[in-house]
Amino acid sequence: MINLKWIKIDIEIEDSYKPPFFTGSMIRGVFGKALKSTVCINPSYNCTGCFCLNKCIYYDFFEEKNSYHQYRIVSPLGQKELKFSIYLYENATNKLPYILSAVKKALETVGVGKNNITPKIKSINIDGTNIYNGKEFLSLSNIKVNIFQNNQEYYSSVKLQFLLPLRIKQQNRLSKDIELHNIINSIHNRINQIKKEPPNRLGYKVEGYIFENSLKFLDLQRYSNRQKSYMKLGGLIGNISIRGLDQKSYEYLKVGEIVGVGKQTVFGLGSYNLVGNASNFV
Repeated sequence: MINLKWIKIDIEIEDSYKPPFFTGSMIRGVFGKALKSTVCINPSYNCTGCFCLNKCIYYDFFEEKNSYHQYRIVSPLGQKELKFSIYLYENATNKLPYILSAVKKALETVGVGKNNITPKIKSINIDGTNIYNGKEFLSLSNIKVNIFQNNQEYYSSVKLQFLLPLRIKQQNRLSKDIELHNIINSIHNRINQIKKEPPNRLGYKVEGYIFENSLKFLDLQRYSNRQKSYMKLGGLIGNISIRGLDQKSYEYLKVGEIVGVGKQTVFGLGSYNLVGNASNFV
């Protein structure tokens, strides 16, 4: 049984700011700067040799090597008004106040884009509950951590609508021929990484097949200030329809809506909506 703790934070910006086509990388960068200034208590402001590494949320999110992070930022492509979501998983859900403080600082103090524009936040919501109204933070007393568990919902036919590029590698190469078992296995590995559990095999045979595939390649890139170079983030976007799906694989696809699938999920890549009973839509 899949068991995952998570929180989704939805942020909406006032319409005076016009965002670029892809904002996931930009938001992550400014969020990192703000988070470090929010939580760092080291006088040197240097992570190397810091006495607080084991308890630092900034180090966990941005500096720890060979580690998969317990958060992701999802921002739709081609928005006219900036909206984005931050997902927190497992232990990171305990750091909600720090995350909220860093989000506000990132947007309204640090600023976004090359010109460090400081747009005003219109609202912040968690599971439909408003916790910031544009002027002040409201009580978090009613906010509860979600726990994903199988609720017995099941469809043998589904459609996956990829909203941001899907990047799955096979034999160290970006794959354009997506297979169902590769998607399920990627989600399985992502959950293990989030929960910081040792790698393990899927443990069962995936049933089902992709009978319709309208995925097309979309080229994206981001500039890395750390590496002083552009990084490719292109991948597949569009729909795939699946038939003959077993219940366990359906459960994986359902939690995949929350954690994403493939590479660079921290930027929002591999985000999709799952529509049950896809045969009604074909």
